[in-house]
Amino acid sequence: MKNKPSINLNEPSFYILLALSKEPMSGYELTRDILNITKGRLEVRTGTMYPTLKKLVDHKLIEQIDETSQERNKKIYQLTEEGKKILQYEVDILKEKLEEIKLIMNET
Repeated sequence: MKNKPSINLNEPSFYILLALSKEPMSGYELTRDILNITKGRLEVRTGTMYPTLKKLVDHKLIEQIDETSQERNKKIYQLTEEGKKILQYEVDILKEKLEEIKLIMNET
């Protein structure tokens, strides 16, 4: 496995990166998309979403782009190259874990 990155992603962070791998989104859009991706299992509330977005911006895994709408300025976030690398690392780890689980579960 590749060198472990210096940031550990919690579940909301992972799903934010995963959602942003499809297209740039606002915090509200991310909340809705993550709920859809996880079939309702994970609801990232406002009190978690925006501090997590700030942390991901601070770590340069995502970046904010401003999009002016008719009603107000909406903050849109997109994945950075570093964010893509971290997401791929996390996906690779999950694949390894799944293979390990399959081996153990098939042995019993």
